[in-house]
Amino acid sequence: MKILRRIKYYLIRLFRLRSSPHQIALGLSMGFIPNWIPTFGLGPVLSIGLAKLVRANPVSAFVGGVIGTPLWPILFVLNYMVGGFLLDREPKIDTLEEVEYGTAIDHTLSGFFKSHSSGLLFLTGAIVNILISSILIYFMTFFLFKKYRVTILNKLR
Repeated sequence: MKILRRIKYYLIRLFRLRSSPHQIALGLSMGFIPNWIPTFGLGPVLSIGLAKLVRANPVSAFVGGVIGTPLWPILFVLNYMVGGFLLDREPKIDTLEEVEYGTAIDHTLSGFFKSHSSGLLFLTGAIVNILISSILIYFMTFFLFKKYRVTILNKLR
């Protein structure tokens, strides 16, 4: 029950931001970017830095960074799957159960520039996933804040 109350609180804070829908949507999409790569716990801080770099709302960027933090293992597997599909190779990691944080990071960082490495699969998948997710998050958030901001805020109260 406490978790739902906290989620509701942060949603109300997000929908009460005084920034434009463009700045909020840009902040949320920039904030989600570090979740696609291993940041060793610095994702939310990097999210705020990215938001300031593109003059987006830093609060919405922080929310985007925090939202993706628990999803990191799923995003990690998606990077390998998309990279394997695009490069027509079999990834070493196929399921979520195979993701062991330390080993996965070592495999990824050790072979970014080898032509047959898992690092290249990961990097390719991450770039594609970052582009697609950023565009989708931006447009969905922009539309939501532009059209339904007041309605959603009233329902949350």
